[in-house]
Amino acid sequence: MEKKITELGGQVATQIEIVSVKKVDDQFVLKSADQTFTCEKLIVTTGGKSYPSTGSTGFGHEIARHFKHTITDLEAAESPLLTDFPHKALQGISLDDVTLSYGKHVITHDLLFTHFGLSGPAALRMSSLVKGGEVLSLDVLPQLSEKDLVTFLEENREKSLKNALKTLLPERLAEFFVQGYPEKVKQLTEKEREQLVQSIKELKIPVTGKMSLAKSFVTKGGVSLKEINPKTLESKLVPGLHFAGEVMDINAHTGGFNITSALCTGWVAGSLHYD
Repeated sequence: MEKKITELGGQVATQIEIVSVKKVDDQFVLKSADQTFTCEKLIVTTGGKSYPSTGSTGFGHEIARHFKHTITDLEAAESPLLTDFPHKALQGISLDDVTLSYGKHVITHDLLFTHFGLSGPAALRMSSLVKGGEVLSLDVLPQLSEKDLVTFLEENREKSLKNALKTLLPERLAEFFVQGYPEKVKQLTEKEREQLVQSIKELKIPVTGKMSLAKSFVTKGGVSLKEINPKTLESKLVPGLHFAGEVMDINAHTGGFNITSALCTGWVAGSLHYD
């Protein structure tokens, strides 16, 4: 990429921190501690405020504010979830293709129990939809219906409850679910069986919050899209000013979608309007 930029007459400057950006007549003036740069067109691709150690300090939002752009509320996205739950008992357990839901939002993906709550793709995706104070529902066996589980228990009624569930779940998770129930499957009352099945299919997990924005993978919020031309990504307020990537109010699911949006918007902002 650097070679191509040089071939096209561009320059690459590194280890230079821009501290101010202004527009004087038709020129953008960028200043560092000891240098000044000018240009007719400027693309802001500074990212959001996640992981500031990588350089995404939110300076792009300051530039946008200077030019009277609206910055929507910034929030952690693709963030592990903090929960009011017995973390230590389940810490380190990973589950494949479980279903995590909140209201109409249903996410089926992998999940990891941690010392603070939940992580893994299912939790990271859910983090864009919650703030703290919600109660999530976790189905650890979405491939089985409640009727299937009842049938399974009937077929294994002579076994201990723990040993029966161990064939479906990690051992420590099975131990978690059988707490407070009789040792043998056949000793379960009908009500106890219903409660057990419901807890496996709808385990309630209260969310107390998310990791800080600085420790989240993605920043939700940014430069309002209402003030950006969607075809060129040029500011509707300041001619020649463009935005691309996470500095804008865009965020997507895990799975490469955020990096894809950054690359695509970068291409649009950098190629469609320059000869």
